[in-house]
Amino acid sequence: MTEPRTVRCLGCDRRIDADARVCPHCGELQPTPILAVGAVVVGVFAFLFGFLLGAFTVGVTRWIGFALAVVGFGLAVGGYTSYLDARARRGGRAR
Repeated sequence: MTEPRTVRCLGCDRRIDADARVCPHCGELQPTPILAVGAVVVGVFAFLFGFLLGAFTVGVTRWIGFALAVVGFGLAVGGYTSYLDARARRGGRAR
């Protein structure tokens, strides 16, 4: 028989079921990776669109494209690292 997978609560640091969205001990809402994945998807799209806009246009539109590429890169990298941090915290490996 397999044991249920458990993680640590972000609020009280007790072991809870990995599928729990709210801690049964302290009531703390547990993070979901959906927002981090959404930030990565939006960031990659913004980076690619901004790069194309900046590379193939002239004038102010070029600057807007490059700015969009920089913001998109930041969103993609930030979303991915946020996902990794949340995963490490829930697994009890980071303190």
